[in-house]
Amino acid sequence: MEMRGYVNSPKQNNRMVYEKDYECCQKKLEKLEQTSNRVSFLRLITIAAAGVAFFLWCQRKTPAFLAFAFSFAFVFLMLIRYHGILEDEQTYLEDFQSVLKDYMARFDDGWKGFPMNGARYRNDEMLESRDLDLFGKGSLYQYICTASTIWGQDQLAFWLQLPGRDFEKGSVPQIVQEIISRQQAVAELTRNPEFCMEFETYARELRSIEYEKSRKIMDRFFQALETKNAFPAVCRILIRLFPLLTLTLLFSALFGIHRHLTMPIAFLLVFAQLVSAGPGFYRNNKILFPIYQMNRAITPYRKLFQRLEQESFDSPYLNDLRQTLLKNGSASTALKELETITDSVCARHNIYAFLLYNGLFLHDYHCVEQYENWKEKYKYSLQTWLKAVGNVEALISLGVICHTRMVHCLPAITDSRHPLLTASDIRHPLLKESAAVGNTIDLTHGTCIITGSNMSGKTTFIRSIGINVVLAYAGGFCTASSLRISLMELYTSIRTEDNVNEGVSTFYAEMLQIKKMIEASKKQLPMISLIDEIYKGTNSRDRIFAAKETIRNLSKPYAVTLITTHDFELCDLDKDLDIHAKNYHFVENYKENRILFDYKLKEERCTTTNARYLLRMAGILK
Repeated sequence: MEMRGYVNSPKQNNRMVYEKDYECCQKKLEKLEQTSNRVSFLRLITIAAAGVAFFLWCQRKTPAFLAFAFSFAFVFLMLIRYHGILEDEQTYLEDFQSVLKDYMARFDDGWKGFPMNGARYRNDEMLESRDLDLFGKGSLYQYICTASTIWGQDQLAFWLQLPGRDFEKGSVPQIVQEIISRQQAVAELTRNPEFCMEFETYARELRSIEYEKSRKIMDRFFQALETKNAFPAVCRILIRLFPLLTLTLLFSALFGIHRHLTMPIAFLLVFAQLVSAGPGFYRNNKILFPIYQMNRAITPYRKLFQRLEQESFDSPYLNDLRQTLLKNGSASTALKELETITDSVCARHNIYAFLLYNGLFLHDYHCVEQYENWKEKYKYSLQTWLKAVGNVEALISLGVICHTRMVHCLPAITDSRHPLLTASDIRHPLLKESAAVGNTIDLTHGTCIITGSNMSGKTTFIRSIGINVVLAYAGGFCTASSLRISLMELYTSIRTEDNVNEGVSTFYAEMLQIKKMIEASKKQLPMISLIDEIYKGTNSRDRIFAAKETIRNLSKPYAVTLITTHDFELCDLDKDLDIHAKNYHFVENYKENRILFDYKLKEERCTTTNARYLLRMAGILK
């Protein structure tokens, strides 16, 4: 089972497209602001005209003036509605500009300032994420994440943590098929950038709520959904009967029907409804508070649901997500109902609205009844809908590299039980593309011993391998012209650190990490290990001995190991037939007292060093 690698040939940099769209958006915003100012001025004129007309009617009792007053008042209300539409459009364009600005920032180093860097997903037990800069400042997550919902952010982080999972817990063909399904979805989304940009724009408003706060609000809301609040049938009757009687009596009094009797009774009923709303205020407030906290989030989610429902897809994965929103009715319709309830709940927090609505309609009890009815219909579906939207956001994030890199591909994933990694022009995705140098490598089982001078590109190369493996297993685009890979467990030992509090030295920390690789190799499952400057924390004699023994332990027919080192003695292992080692190296050139690196991987061992030259450049040696 294998998916042919999807490759986009080099094309014109998308940056110019984003810049053009940004300028176009700015012009629209300027025109919109002018229109909005005109409408605001017209609102002032019409309400003033309505006031003057009403005053003249009061003075002269001429019906024409009253007609003018109502006409101007009607125009005023229409202008308010139109102004609201303009404000919504302005908000959308500002959010769209924000999305475009983020894409443009990814062409330089501006993305390193993005607030969502995924630091919360760092796991001390999963050192691979630290070694490969998967989460945190300057990380892969910070670069590709376009998700604004907590569901999308969590799902992307989960997919990027795939290499840390134990593959023996699942069927390899099944896992490969899951990855290929995501690849197909990501490929389709990248061919539909209009949908992706719209989806990101609708979600952008949710970024105004911090992740932790949003998580607490959601948890409280879902907990409230599970709580059933008793609403007896007699209450349902009374909350309809009392307002009906009150309004009937009020209108009777206004039309002069037994006013001496209907007016006092109407006021008595208004007072009774306010009294009944008072004792129930705290209970109702407790029930309605979770939905009140959700008021800023419901509209963006409703727009996301609606946009996803309207789109048609070829990918089975995306179709399944879309159908999730259409089961048991429309998710956007359900959110529209919740939006209406939320607007009513928010209105009760105005003291004047509270007195008026509860005095005439027992508003609070109607809100509770509507909310309880909504919960019964949709409480089991809402979380599934939100996760579907989160999945779409995560898929869009996995396609970011396609939009920001000229060299990219969707890797071909194979369910081979043997380790396989064949890459052409593979690069590090977090380096500027103009500065990144691509390399080609073909690995099955065995050990690659990589030598080279300081700063020649050894560490960056193995990190490029690791981070693209992560992207491949997540189902996203990789920074290579082609990549073919089998499913392997990923282990790294690149950025080892000591721990003074626990008495762990750098050497011991590295040894523990490498021990984990050796223990994993005993499971006889395909694996790939990346080790930088092996055993750099000890003396050269012990380091060479320990490195040779480590390489022997990791030299298995189901393992690929890449090791960088300055110890040329390890290069002799290529003569050991049991180890199946191969030498690679990076070189440098010297010109006008400068060291020049081409960062190109070459076969065979390195024969040059640059430490003495660097010391002379620093003035340490003469």
